[in-house]
Amino acid sequence: MATGTIPSLTGTMKTTVFELAPPRNGLGENAFVESHGEALKPAERALFNRDRPAKERFRWGFNPDKDPRVGSLLRWVAAMSNGLAAIGLQRFLETRERGALIANADFRVPSVMGTSSQPAFDWITLSDLQSTLDSTLQSSVTLYDPAFQVIVFVFLLSPSGNSMAVWRRKLNVPDAIRDANQHEILAVKAELKRSYPVYVDE
Repeated sequence: MATGTIPSLTGTMKTTVFELAPPRNGLGENAFVESHGEALKPAERALFNRDRPAKERFRWGFNPDKDPRVGSLLRWVAAMSNGLAAIGLQRFLETRERGALIANADFRVPSVMGTSSQPAFDWITLSDLQSTLDSTLQSSVTLYDPAFQVIVFVFLLSPSGNSMAVWRRKLNVPDAIRDANQHEILAVKAELKRSYPVYVDE
């Protein structure tokens, strides 16, 4: 665990950065943690506030290494890409809807019984992303092939909670996992629309 003063979106703030360890139970189905929406509650204003345009609520292109919380989480996503891709494919098959995994870089599930703290990944559907009016969030999910890729969004809120910086990663679904679920994947994909609208506020 390291503590220091780091740059934020609007200034500097003191934070505690937890070094991320692999999932507690390896890479199995139950290895990764879901917050059941708790990690997204602080972000509701940035995600869905119609009083501010999307271009003021979502900031893309920041250097993730400027904030240790973001950099460590993105490295963790890369290291655990196969397991996360399996979870993302499972969520797609369960919801039968396009979507993405999303993680709050400032949210960690508390450690218990000596285990390391972990990030949480929730599934956000395309219909929810359309409500953000951000074209990049929406197009990322409308254009990918869910049989081959899983989209992951990592975000960090500004201190005010009015806006967020967002980073996107595309994870490849391992061949063995895709082959094992091929029949169900084809069945769900057959139900999807051929194209989806992207809603913007300007």
